[in-house]
Amino acid sequence: MNSADLLIDGHRILPRFLRDLESARHTINIAMFLFFRDPIGEEVAALLARKAAEGVKVRVLMNIEKTEMGDPFSTGEKRMMRHDPDVHHDPTDVEPLRDFLCAHGIEVQDTEIDYDHVARVADERLRSIAAQIKDTVAISKLHVDHRKIVIIDARIGYCGGANIGAQYMFHEPFDPALDAREEGERRKSAGLSEPWWKWHDSLSRFEGPIVAELDEHFRDRWILDGGQPFDPAKPVDGPGEGFPVRAARLLCNDPNDQPNEVREKYLELIRGARESIFIENPYLYHPRIVEALLTAKRVRPSLRVDLVLTARRHNDSNFSHDAQQFAYARYLEAGIAVYEYVNHFNHLKMAVFDGRWSIHGSTNLNYRSLENDKDFELVVLVEDEAFGAWILANVRDVDIRASRRFTRRDVRGLHGRFRVRTRDPRTLLLLSRKVL
Repeated sequence: MNSADLLIDGHRILPRFLRDLESARHTINIAMFLFFRDPIGEEVAALLARKAAEGVKVRVLMNIEKTEMGDPFSTGEKRMMRHDPDVHHDPTDVEPLRDFLCAHGIEVQDTEIDYDHVARVADERLRSIAAQIKDTVAISKLHVDHRKIVIIDARIGYCGGANIGAQYMFHEPFDPALDAREEGERRKSAGLSEPWWKWHDSLSRFEGPIVAELDEHFRDRWILDGGQPFDPAKPVDGPGEGFPVRAARLLCNDPNDQPNEVREKYLELIRGARESIFIENPYLYHPRIVEALLTAKRVRPSLRVDLVLTARRHNDSNFSHDAQQFAYARYLEAGIAVYEYVNHFNHLKMAVFDGRWSIHGSTNLNYRSLENDKDFELVVLVEDEAFGAWILANVRDVDIRASRRFTRRDVRGLHGRFRVRTRDPRTLLLLSRKVL
């Protein structure tokens, strides 16, 4: 049986994450889109080095180029660390961190690769995967491995939205009633640790057979990115520390010629919902999701639909926020409740349908994640009423209280902007190069 737990915000994620890493006896496999060289990244790296010295095999997939582009990716990492008087280096310069890991016997592979020159592999299945990706990808740099997965001894697995960095993981909790930057200023003025503007984020923790499936996807990408092959993990069954759940299955996206599995499951669950839909996501504007939500509410007027999104002040992409707000008026006219989490950037990627099915992972509800020429994404679909009820009580109901609910008066004037009528910067680039 599988068990699941949802760790909300960095002060809950980090202690559990460090404890699980400390418990490793055989392997630690980490795939992180971003792995910053800030106080949290260095703390995690030091622990990984210690485990490697104990004989644990540690493998790390990370995107060196995109981490170094931390601010162009709008994480605010450089600015935030300049705000910390104890940090005296560029946290997005992660070459020293990679060198540190390698010097301590940790294998590191960069996920920023040229898909026209994928690794030659003996495994026929992996060769087929690589060929599909090569034939589909038009511009390599516009496709990233956006997943955040960690597998420890094939016994404990993580996936979710949080990268390794000070925005996502921290020791001191933030106050949801205080503006993130104001809170950071207060901590700095008082000489307190972690004077950062922290994000609202999560990782989901799993035990049971689903962990071996997570490890299989890590293994595929590890080998295709140039890492040395290793044997697949054997499933580990038994009681875990979280909710025992009825069922759990992986849904994955690769930039290939196959239908987007996560998108299709979202659409299926939206169409099938009879009582309630709850979605919390920083970038919700893919038109098929938007239209499906509107249709579901129109067909079943009694259906409760709650969308908890991020506010413009804290959204790391004004472009995406414009696109997201473009649908607000239609949502409100249909009777869909729209909230914006006001004081911190809301980076959760969470959904619950009818209090029974919940989605956990890295997928945004935008073009990058949901088109067929997509980034690498992974979510776990959990079926369990008790776990779903817990999420609704501890995420939806809590976050609604920390959010501003939009009214029809609030959305006047949101239509008509140029930017909200376009997709996103990547799509504009593709259009400019006549790829689309």
